[in-house]
Amino acid sequence: CGSVLSETVNHTVIIRASYQSCVVGQTEDQRPIMKLYVMGSTKLHEIECPVLGDVILEAGEPICRVPSERQVACGGLGITETDCRREGCCFAQDNSAMPCYYSDTVTLGCSKNGQFVLLLEKMMTKPPLDLKSVYLKGGSGPACKPVKDSPDVIVFKFPVSACGTRKQVEGDSVFYETDVMATRQVLAGPKGKVTRDSLFRLTVQCRYNGSDHRQLEAVIHTLTPPLPATDEGHLRIELRIAKGGAGSQYSVWYSDADYPLVKFLREPVFVEVRILGRTDPSIVLMLEDCWATPNKDPLSQVSWNILVDGCPFTGDNYQTVLHKVSSASRLQFPSHHKRFEVKTFVFMDELGTHPLSGEVYIHCSAAVCRPSAEEFCRTACEARRKRNVAELTWQENEVLVSSGPVVFL
Repeated sequence: CGSVLSETVNHTVIIRASYQSCVVGQTEDQRPIMKLYVMGSTKLHEIECPVLGDVILEAGEPICRVPSERQVACGGLGITETDCRREGCCFAQDNSAMPCYYSDTVTLGCSKNGQFVLLLEKMMTKPPLDLKSVYLKGGSGPACKPVKDSPDVIVFKFPVSACGTRKQVEGDSVFYETDVMATRQVLAGPKGKVTRDSLFRLTVQCRYNGSDHRQLEAVIHTLTPPLPATDEGHLRIELRIAKGGAGSQYSVWYSDADYPLVKFLREPVFVEVRILGRTDPSIVLMLEDCWATPNKDPLSQVSWNILVDGCPFTGDNYQTVLHKVSSASRLQFPSHHKRFEVKTFVFMDELGTHPLSGEVYIHCSAAVCRPSAEEFCRTACEARRKRNVAELTWQENEVLVSSGPVVFL
């Protein structure tokens, strides 16, 4: 329908649509109005949103109030106003640098002179799209490069017969279709590969029938959540995931019924490991290693380090954040808890080209330590001297706790 959805930090959903989008209609006085259909708990609600401003939409007239950063040249500098209008474009006599430009309907559009015109925005995906990684799947020549790019917007303009487009004839109609892709940064660890970039594939299509043209259709595929699963440790040490954030926000927790959790790539996952059933205030919970696997098996051949010897894995470009648990947390025994924050990722195959699975399971090995004059029960990243497990005055047997799956989109 030529519309784009985006979400702000405070969970407000923004819908952007051209005046020629299928969700935009007209009132009796020819003013544009957007019609939205929202599925409620019991029925479908229809909402009509008047478009603000003094724009009056006349049949066939392009919308030419386009911000300069979104303008894309239509024709050369010497194009006449008549030829510019014939192409369905906007003409500004006082704009010597770009007198003729496409209207505000070209977010996903096809021009009458046989051009794909694609305007992609950074915030059209979650996590935000790295525009420098976007490319046309079937072409790498000069015509297939972006004609305009900025940190927030990138624009492609190329002939419908170029850049690897696929042509199909059906009766009097001719279809041209191509794919816009984005590369992903893949990190290699000792036992696996992961990425935090979205799988981005935009399929665009133009259909021509004489002078007829249609807006492009965009499809972004997501993963189907798997069934929930749990894996408990042998001793009474629990790994759980918080719904809130760091510090005092570790107060609301996901229950078994909430699994599998669904998170977008690079979203934070707030993890806590805690001792259960102990009332000794002098003991300290120690995290040895924490890691992730694409399945329930903590000994899987494919894994990704989260914590190593209780410290964030240094081979990660989004390092795990340790959150100190102090007396201000209002916990009865703060030393019985360890908390950290990991940015979501997805496992890749050996070649780093395809995801293994959308599932990620988190595991931690933990021990209990009692401080002494020689041992302060601190990790290497908390103190200059690295802790030696063999020198501990007292410790429990090391145990393993797990949680999952978390489905990362």
